[in-house]
Amino acid sequence: MNKQKYFMAVPNEIMSTKHPLHYELLNFDTNIELKVFITVLATATMIFKANKNKGIQTFSTVGFLGDNSFLPKSINLKKLTSIIQNMETPFFDTLTINHKTVSFKISDTYKKSVTKKGFSQVNLMALKSHKDLKTTKLAILTKINPKGYLSLNYLLKVLNVNQKLSRTGRIREIKQAFKNLEKLGLLNWEYKYPVNKNVEVLPEHYKFHYETINNETAKTEETVRDDEPELKQNIDEVFNTEDLDKLLEELKERPCKPDCVKSSSKIRHNPLIYPHVGL
Repeated sequence: MNKQKYFMAVPNEIMSTKHPLHYELLNFDTNIELKVFITVLATATMIFKANKNKGIQTFSTVGFLGDNSFLPKSINLKKLTSIIQNMETPFFDTLTINHKTVSFKISDTYKKSVTKKGFSQVNLMALKSHKDLKTTKLAILTKINPKGYLSLNYLLKVLNVNQKLSRTGRIREIKQAFKNLEKLGLLNWEYKYPVNKNVEVLPEHYKFHYETINNETAKTEETVRDDEPELKQNIDEVFNTEDLDKLLEELKERPCKPDCVKSSSKIRHNPLIYPHVGL
């Protein structure tokens, strides 16, 4: 697995909160399970885009473990096999593993999104150091969209914050994830809210505003709103299927294992559609 060039391509369509797969992308209970899933999804997506095969396909997990792997060192082959065998996700109709070989068939819902124009790219190796589940989830979201804001309601749901905690406690959990990324020098952030009950609630309140630092994805001026269809329409002009097809042609010229998938410096990135709803 190449440290610099192993990435996950996320279809723009899925990053709309109205899409049935949006919340499923990060819907895992442990950090290890999430990292195994996005590794498998990234590999399967690249293979599907390369050969357009709609049936069951396979790839080897050789290279998924080791010092140069994106996955934590705590995962051995037995653990990796167990996680994949027990993984239930609407991204796949079939997902099994036998003797280091993964067999998969992507679901029709995911297939429709993958074959449409518009992708964002996330370098998986950039997520390797994150050991906390909420931090990893937040890192993925902010890498897809390097500048903008995320509403409190949205983060409570997507980060699966414990509902039994007090309101202050739940907000503290989210703040900790931002602080973890801030300590690593990955972003600057601010949570905006009314200072007291007598202050008018502004559109910027109950939102975590952020901007990443030295992010590998291209920075955008602002997040794209669900109520701005003209901006959503322009998303596909930033990174389209033709760009990805060129990348895949390069892969065909130099065949390699799943652990040496190549990226292209020509790839540009797009904004991410997030909900703009406060509490």
